[in-house]
Amino acid sequence: MPTRRGSQDRRKERAERSVAPRKSAQKDEPTPATTVKAPRVTGEPTPQGKVPRRNALFPIGVNYYPLDAETQSWDDWYASDVSENFERIAEARFTIVRLFVSWKMLEPQVGQYSEDALDRLQDVIDAARANKLQVIVCFFADDRLSELMDVPWGKKRNPHTDSYLIQREVALIQKIVSRFRTDSSIFAWDLANEAFCTGFGSAAELEDWVSVMREAVREVDTERPVIVSVDPETLYRHTGVDPRAAIDTCEFAVSHSTAPYRAYAAEGPISFGPSTYLDSFLLRSAARDLPVLADDMGVFALEYSAAEEAAHVRTSLYSAFINRAAGAMLRRFRDLDTERREPYFRDPFEVLVGINDVNGEPKPAFDEVVAFARVAARIDLRRYSLIQERTAVMIPSERYLPLPNLAGLYDPRACLQAYIGAKQAHVPVTIARETDDFGAYSVLIVPSAFRLAEETWERLAEFVQGGGSIVLSYGGGDAHHAVRDLFGVEFLGDGGGRESVTCRVAQADVLGSLRSFDATMETPNYALLGHGGATVVATDAKGSPLLTVNQLGQGRAIFVAFPIERALAQGDPWAAPVAVTDMLRAVYGAAASAAGCGAPVTCDVPEVEVALFQGEEDDVLVLLNHASAKVTANVSTDRQLATIADVRGGSPVVVGGTEFGVPLDPNGTATLRLAYE
Repeated sequence: MPTRRGSQDRRKERAERSVAPRKSAQKDEPTPATTVKAPRVTGEPTPQGKVPRRNALFPIGVNYYPLDAETQSWDDWYASDVSENFERIAEARFTIVRLFVSWKMLEPQVGQYSEDALDRLQDVIDAARANKLQVIVCFFADDRLSELMDVPWGKKRNPHTDSYLIQREVALIQKIVSRFRTDSSIFAWDLANEAFCTGFGSAAELEDWVSVMREAVREVDTERPVIVSVDPETLYRHTGVDPRAAIDTCEFAVSHSTAPYRAYAAEGPISFGPSTYLDSFLLRSAARDLPVLADDMGVFALEYSAAEEAAHVRTSLYSAFINRAAGAMLRRFRDLDTERREPYFRDPFEVLVGINDVNGEPKPAFDEVVAFARVAARIDLRRYSLIQERTAVMIPSERYLPLPNLAGLYDPRACLQAYIGAKQAHVPVTIARETDDFGAYSVLIVPSAFRLAEETWERLAEFVQGGGSIVLSYGGGDAHHAVRDLFGVEFLGDGGGRESVTCRVAQADVLGSLRSFDATMETPNYALLGHGGATVVATDAKGSPLLTVNQLGQGRAIFVAFPIERALAQGDPWAAPVAVTDMLRAVYGAAASAAGCGAPVTCDVPEVEVALFQGEEDDVLVLLNHASAKVTANVSTDRQLATIADVRGGSPVVVGGTEFGVPLDPNGTATLRLAYE
């Protein structure tokens, strides 16, 4: 897949972009009108100039499922004429469609392949090629509807582990790959979707199966990418199987949320609040040593309004684009025509909701994809690149410990809360694992971990002494003995849970714009601290240190005396005390700013996500509103702006300063070209 550089384990290969002054934008470059604080101007963009129809480095795709109605039977697999739909997909600037192989159709008897079914698959691929679309072929998928895997001669053997069925799976793969390996429209071979992979009982079983199937492809086709389309975090949460080793053998990874994972990690409305950050959090979590395709974008159930679907799709697409995805795939092309019954229930892995209705008419979500594709096409990712993320939220290795250890339940939500806090401080942030190399970062956020490995404490001390900064919140229980030297505090014990949080600022401006407050919020633990050389920035009501900063070597270690991220994640996300979330943002922002990797531009609205793509002569600024209300984001830069313009076209607006305001609708976006004096 065409992709930008940006995987976490290739950090050292990415050069820091120079911040030296650049020339102003060319006067004849088409740039459109936008909204400016001084003067404040609004206007619809006027498209100018010829631009590409698609972004070559950010392909957009859609899953094209074989059945569109519950009344259809399994043998209706891709029986309809797909040409008209593929033509519409191409007109909407899509690049890729994913097709799903029906083992039941292709091999009705052992070793006997249906030429009719192969010809039917050929017709679908031919239609894709005729419309200049590329195809991802998924061999083994379970959508609980099309009976793709239900071979009658299988006699209820386990397709994940049974040696006989695995031999037949290898034969099926090689039959299909042999027939289509020279077809220019085949983009990648997808071994299995996540619904199928939930049947594996261990990581070793999954890794062995992927290895066998990948080798089956490679014996016939040595060039095209091979993937397994599972999200490492959601599959582990659902089954306890860690798929990372299997994914690492492939050419790129995928990320997606599932209905159960969203209910676990970010309950609440899908169109605003914590849920709107989940897709990019999972994307960052999946990005280790491979480019990541943001997969299965869209809602999970038929209960949402058309406006909610559209808002969710818009937020997901822009989140993927500004968080280093290698492309995006929509969940389904067309709504499933369901039978009438009350109440309606489906397995969470069944895909029901598309970007067109049951009659094939475009829904508002479809229009959102088209609008996004037009914007993305105008941002040449060979000329512009995101500012490097030098702040990371660290996911502890304890996250993978089984029950009764509670870290696996609490750590992901705490890490998501930390990620949201950094995003709302407008700090470029990514996700790191406890075993990663920390050398690519300047700031590490360790949110409310129960226990870190012994060698991790040594690596953290080296990180700080070498000039890095750490923000660590107490996780509960006995603190590690390294806390004294690293954070400069004496641990006196766990004070237990509290029903309120009190902050009394003792040292102003040390950690940003902290304010004293009293807030009602349950906290599961509280570290009782004695003085050990650190600067006490804030205390609780009794004078016990709440926030401390310790200078160690050339870096700084910041300690928060209670598990703030876990407390926020465990509580009601819609009733989180504003004072506490403000404190979290202030600490994160101050740590990043002091380390030289703070917000690239400042914004006065926390809910507006900011992403800056830097170019040689100008920059592109993308703003995404995660709130459910219309806001005006007041943005300021550290360089003098000449003009700003909407990337879609129109006349540039003269700024002549460093500040401007941008009105954003609920879940609204703005993509602006910044030219400097």
